[in-house]
Amino acid sequence: MKRDPISKYAVQEIKLRLKHFSKNLRRAAKHPEDPEAIHDLRVSIRRVVQACKTFGALLDPAPIKKLRRRLHKVMELCAAVRNCDIALTLLDQVGTTGAAVSRLKKARVEAAEKLHRRLRVERKKRHAVPDSRAHPKERDWNLDQSIEANLSRVLPGLVEEFFASGKAAISAHASYQKLHQFRLQAKRFRYTLELFERFYGSEMASGAEILKELQDRLGAINDCATTLEMVKENREAVTAVHKLLKYREAAFRETWKQVAGELAACFGGKQSGTLHSKARRSAAAGNRAGGRKQEADRER
Repeated sequence: MKRDPISKYAVQEIKLRLKHFSKNLRRAAKHPEDPEAIHDLRVSIRRVVQACKTFGALLDPAPIKKLRRRLHKVMELCAAVRNCDIALTLLDQVGTTGAAVSRLKKARVEAAEKLHRRLRVERKKRHAVPDSRAHPKERDWNLDQSIEANLSRVLPGLVEEFFASGKAAISAHASYQKLHQFRLQAKRFRYTLELFERFYGSEMASGAEILKELQDRLGAINDCATTLEMVKENREAVTAVHKLLKYREAAFRETWKQVAGELAACFGGKQSGTLHSKARRSAAAGNRAGGRKQEADRER
């Protein structure tokens, strides 16, 4: 079956991300004691999952569902290890020692053993690349248009969702849940943009770096919230981590105020901006090239 351009591109991008996932899986299986190896494995899983979500309407659903189920199980086991690493690091930063740290170290060893067993099994399995649907559910994607034309229509909506989520997160009465939702939105936005970076080139690099900084700051807030839940019975630790949490929340809000304008300049609003104009130029160029090809075909 001959694939349309966007379906072909979707399969290629998922294949690339599965390759990175397999590499990180082997590394984490070999070094389960290494926090960075676990972190990199989690990030590679998120990138695969986001690619599957982005292109889901174009792909055969059965292997996608099976793949995501397997990745979800690995992600859960990774999270158990990663949460212990995060909590141990934070408690060290705030100067907490004693029973709370001992319990976390023990929990980390147990979680790492479970993860290691799972990764040994996963290494022996083949992570097949999903094929495109025989009859795609187009939804956001128009199979009759070029990839560039699709991007000029689809990505601006993601920009609007991202900025709306950011505005809600920094409002005066925003709850931690709003910050958490924005953290997830920022991840999805960044990992989706990465799928198409070859179409936008270096002019989006500064925006991607700002997104990463925001994601890191939001992640630091989430680290505190995760640690608070894990040490909630230790009053001294809770007090120290809660103080750090408030500091990190304030730092994030200040950073957002400083960079929101820069992000708007990089990604644009409904009427203007780098993301939109570049996509429109690419789409127009693609359409002109297609027209020239049709004329040449007719002449032949």
